[in-house]
Amino acid sequence: MVPIRHEHLWFAGGDIILSTNTYLFKVHKDVLSLQSSVFRDMFELDEDEYIGRRARMGQELYEGLPLVALAGDKGEDVAHLLRAAYYREYYDRDDDQTSLETIAALLALSSKYDFEHIRNDVIKQISRNYPNSLTTFDEIDLEDYSPRVQLFGTPRGDCDFRLLEVSYTADADVLLPPLYYACCDFGVDWIFERAGRMKGDCVRTLIKGKFKLEHALCTLVASLADEFRSISCSSCKRKAYISCSQDISIDSHLSYYEGSKLVLKVLKNGCSRCSKNLEGRINEKRMEIWEKIPSYFGFSRWELESMDERDDMISLAATPPQRPQEEQMRPPLCDPPSCRRMYSMPSKIVPGPVVLWNQPIYTRYPLLQSHSL
Repeated sequence: MVPIRHEHLWFAGGDIILSTNTYLFKVHKDVLSLQSSVFRDMFELDEDEYIGRRARMGQELYEGLPLVALAGDKGEDVAHLLRAAYYREYYDRDDDQTSLETIAALLALSSKYDFEHIRNDVIKQISRNYPNSLTTFDEIDLEDYSPRVQLFGTPRGDCDFRLLEVSYTADADVLLPPLYYACCDFGVDWIFERAGRMKGDCVRTLIKGKFKLEHALCTLVASLADEFRSISCSSCKRKAYISCSQDISIDSHLSYYEGSKLVLKVLKNGCSRCSKNLEGRINEKRMEIWEKIPSYFGFSRWELESMDERDDMISLAATPPQRPQEEQMRPPLCDPPSCRRMYSMPSKIVPGPVVLWNQPIYTRYPLLQSHSL
């Protein structure tokens, strides 16, 4: 298939042509360089090296402009990335009606080409929908997994697997523990059916983590009788008992083991005080398991705060003490870093919607095929 010009991303003043399997994009080196360290490094080759490469590889131009082929990238995905880069209103991290494929494309390609502010926003949006708080995730389990509820225009269960796949490929480590946790609530057959293009290591980590989590939950259920004996009053020791705990089906999400629900299922003839005490012990053990969940999937811990909370703390820490209170309430001009060990702070703000970023510690270079360099 011969690629065609993209209707909305063919700028008369563009000075570089990007080529994909379906589309050609006439864009501006300066716009891409300001937002992407990968494109900046490519375009900032000194003149001698530029001429030498062209001589060795042969010059390929399109309408007199250098042509750069983006190897392995779908035209529609690149279009999502470039529209988000040129038109800030195209992608709003607070709009959960954005399509799943748009979210996946933006995360994958902003990571590949290091469009840091776009990656930052996408990670924040996904983190809001896949939180690192047990209480918040319990609420999602109760409300958002009904067949009628959709996220990013797709049933939530399908989102879980697609987002895990792209987050793993994009090395978005901050997203992986909650996404693994979300996916492990499905049966093994369902997981293999939905795994699709997911890398083998990712699938193995998911299955192993699922078994570790289910083992911890089995241990919780098996301990209920001993736990109750240790906290029960003399009256409950005589007449109350734990019934049919062995018949409880083991599900992989902690919402099914909330203290009041579990006590209602298994405790017979217990007084109200002992029932409350057992609820509290169950919820303590639930929280202990929750804190260990990242380790089941190869991570040390949850992030200490949500990404937005962490950004607020960074902003407050950087605020001079003499600043008037009304100034402190103003929103920041740009987002501070949001993914551990992957971002550096913005160096300055430039006019317009484009933010100039320092080169991050982590840089992922794509495979580019350029006949103009």
